[in-house]
Amino acid sequence: MRLFLFAIGGTGSRVLKSLLMLSAAGARPLDENGKPLRDLEIVPVIIDPHKANEDLKRTEALLNDYREIRRKLYGTEPNAEGFFANRIVTLREIMSNTSVTLNDTFIFNLGAVENAKFREFIGYDTMNEANQALTSLLFANYQLENKMNIGFVGSPNIGSVALNEIKDSNEFKAFSNIFRQGDRIFFISSIFGGTGAAGFPIMVKNIRQAANLEGIENRDALSRAPIGGLTVLPYFTLEGSKQDQRIATSDFIVKTQSALYYYKNTLTGANDSNVNSIYYLGDQVRSKPYLYDPGEHGQRNNAHLIELIGALAPLDFAGVPDIKLTDPDGYPLPTTAYEYALAKDDLSINFLSLGRRTRQLIYEPLSKFHLLFLFLTTGFKDIIGQGFTEDAPKIKSDFLASQFYRTLVDHFMEGYAQWLTEMNDNMRSVALFKPGEIDMSHAIEGVGMKKRLLGHYKVDNDVLKSEMNKLSKNNPRYSDRTVEFKLMDLFNQAAHNVFVERYENIN
Repeated sequence: MRLFLFAIGGTGSRVLKSLLMLSAAGARPLDENGKPLRDLEIVPVIIDPHKANEDLKRTEALLNDYREIRRKLYGTEPNAEGFFANRIVTLREIMSNTSVTLNDTFIFNLGAVENAKFREFIGYDTMNEANQALTSLLFANYQLENKMNIGFVGSPNIGSVALNEIKDSNEFKAFSNIFRQGDRIFFISSIFGGTGAAGFPIMVKNIRQAANLEGIENRDALSRAPIGGLTVLPYFTLEGSKQDQRIATSDFIVKTQSALYYYKNTLTGANDSNVNSIYYLGDQVRSKPYLYDPGEHGQRNNAHLIELIGALAPLDFAGVPDIKLTDPDGYPLPTTAYEYALAKDDLSINFLSLGRRTRQLIYEPLSKFHLLFLFLTTGFKDIIGQGFTEDAPKIKSDFLASQFYRTLVDHFMEGYAQWLTEMNDNMRSVALFKPGEIDMSHAIEGVGMKKRLLGHYKVDNDVLKSEMNKLSKNNPRYSDRTVEFKLMDLFNQAAHNVFVERYENIN
């Protein structure tokens, strides 16, 4: 199964970044029996005309790093266990038909939209006087003058016009040609801004009405596709210019109410089957105010709890059984709505603040990944030449200069550390791990070590190295595998054994 994941606007990119962190840790969609889904490929597509958006650029870089790391570990195998298990690919990577020209990127090409002012895009200057007057009633002057390469500046009425061009793009044609019965579609967007609020319903409309589009293959499968969506409600505030009121925190609730009514009438009504699963998520405890930036300076917002929780939605949707999404004839069922609640309404969130189901999905994977982060950044260099590194295939000192190691440690792990720091620094702080703590025995916030005969267990690099030595000795599993796979697979197994044996069980 392929899960086509459309991340729309800045919120879409930020949620996608959290999904990358969960996927790197090894969190995988589970079926109704609690088993990891087989043969899953996730195909992220970022839709945002604001290419200079810093959140988009950071997510794009992490996507490319993730793909490079995973290729080196597992090749094109969709079924993997451990770190970087979920296979994440571009549309171009899985295209068999090369008649459509497409770049090998995760970014949707919106060239026709992003290179013009809105007035130019709609041909305002070529309209007759009556149509100009009507257009001026529908759009404020600052909206007509909006340069769309910075997005839609909180104006879904602009986005709903501009993004309708998506259906004519090569990316949409490639997506429709690749899509097959059994695949699924998921959207990530906010509802209180411009790009996300407009892009979600426009994309759903074009998919459901695929039969009316020219040059589109697999129309029947596409029009019946199981569709899910994460709709993010207000969760942050803005500070900055009082003179520029294009985007105002005070408008967020009004925009949300209006959009919810529209969604109810077109997407998610009681008898509506346009969207099969809708996930609502927001927070009344707002973030620390983000700097007001309608787009000109790049928009770079700190990571937030809402984005971490939001990343669980596509994983959950992928595991929903077909019987809950389509009827016996293969037609989509009416909308089911989902909400999320913390187990504890804390201002400082750790694993104990999350519900049991969430902990079962992410507690061990994220904890093992954090141990990997500490292991690689504090002690691994000193271990080379000892124990498991001497077993075939040998891990030699030149491994530290390899492209794989630099991408993993210098790029992806750096992004991971930044992600943790930003979430911890927000108003509702996320402190799953103690900031700056390198002692593995005390690194997991709120989780202690199990008792033993004399005191408590401890965990450090030596403990993990010893476990890896035991697992590596005379192990034929790695005889025909790369050193990259050996290192990551050995650590995953060792971290699991140590985690189960020594850390408190909070699931």
